[in-house]
Amino acid sequence: MSELLRAAMLGGKKVPVLDSAVEPPGLPGAEDYTLADISMSAVAVVQQWAETDDLDAGENYADRLMVMFVGIADANHDGDVTDDEQGVLEVALNTGWDYLVKLGVSEEDAGALLNDWDADAAERVRDLVASALPDGEDEASADIDSFVFSDSDQGPALDAVYKKAFVIRRGKKTRINKRISGTVRLSAKQKLAVRKARMKSHSATAMMRRMKSMRLRRKTGL
Repeated sequence: MSELLRAAMLGGKKVPVLDSAVEPPGLPGAEDYTLADISMSAVAVVQQWAETDDLDAGENYADRLMVMFVGIADANHDGDVTDDEQGVLEVALNTGWDYLVKLGVSEEDAGALLNDWDADAAERVRDLVASALPDGEDEASADIDSFVFSDSDQGPALDAVYKKAFVIRRGKKTRINKRISGTVRLSAKQKLAVRKARMKSHSATAMMRRMKSMRLRRKTGL
């Protein structure tokens, strides 16, 4: 998804993989945009997952969360996670980890869920997340912005970039230490859940709110 966005922004030119430290020439902020986009999608996936009430037969909540994260990264929807898509998935999962911990999930449960996809941990985490999320679509969307585009010590900064150095190649040990391998095909219900999460983080209302905040900050010189 994000690789396609970056390719479109560059007019079809080949772009460096996500973990490259080199920003595409002539396109300042492209890497920042990609990281922010993945991060917004990851937080929206966690929110949408907490609302899940339509599991497939034989599916548990850990299964659902895993395929929803895969849905962020699997650009061609073939079910196979390539190395480049694994890079996107790594960023998304680490953002998900940060968001879960911010909501009060223990690091032990976050690890059991996002590294091992433990069904029991999924039940505990989902219950906690569901109780901690804000009420209403607008509030949930604002919470995505607040988490992705702000620093906890500085307050909201919606035109800033989510720069928490969680990717291992950026000098800090990654929290996600296991790859998702094999073929992961999404069912109709799972695809719908991914689409709903995407709509949550990229709604027209959310985009207008971000633009309004950016204009306000520019006027005030921030």
